[in-house]
Amino acid sequence: MPIECEFKWKAETADDFTRMLTAVKENFKGVITGPVKILNEDFYLDTPQHLWSAHKTALRVRCANGIFEATVKTQTQMVNGKAVRQEETLPLPQAQNVGQAIQTLEQQGTWLDLPLQGINIMFTITNHRQIYNLSLGDSLYELALDDCLLSCSHRQQPLKEVELELKRGSEKEFSLFAGILQQKCGLNVPHKSKVETARTLLEE
Repeated sequence: MPIECEFKWKAETADDFTRMLTAVKENFKGVITGPVKILNEDFYLDTPQHLWSAHKTALRVRCANGIFEATVKTQTQMVNGKAVRQEETLPLPQAQNVGQAIQTLEQQGTWLDLPLQGINIMFTITNHRQIYNLSLGDSLYELALDDCLLSCSHRQQPLKEVELELKRGSEKEFSLFAGILQQKCGLNVPHKSKVETARTLLEE
């Protein structure tokens, strides 16, 4: 599966988003475009036996501005804000709602040798996301300002986060740039991903 590499920072207020955006504009020497505003509705699924989480793999259906896709992700390895994981995405162009998306997955039978029969929604993450693209030469990064609401078992928790994802280019140069942003913006790094935070809320 393709490997995703990104850095994450915790944000408490919209001012934290502004601080990060200012740091990016002052220190990135390439072209910055955006923002593009997207509403992501993420539905995380598992079997009644929790077989997916037992294998440390997440199964997600995402509706992004009305377009559905499914993604599987390995457990996020988080070190000093740097998150690395493997993920694979399957477009679901025929789905008009999350029920149809789940039905399409169930018809597939398995994914990565894990069962898709009987999968249910465990929790959801609603994310009002602003995306900026940062391009310089052959390198491309994506800056996302995430304003989320985690929902599970009638419980909800707001969460704000900044993500910087490597789309193309040198991972070493990407990490160096993320280190500069860390120094300039002063935001703290999270100890857990959004998914792990939602799972903790579900267990509680």
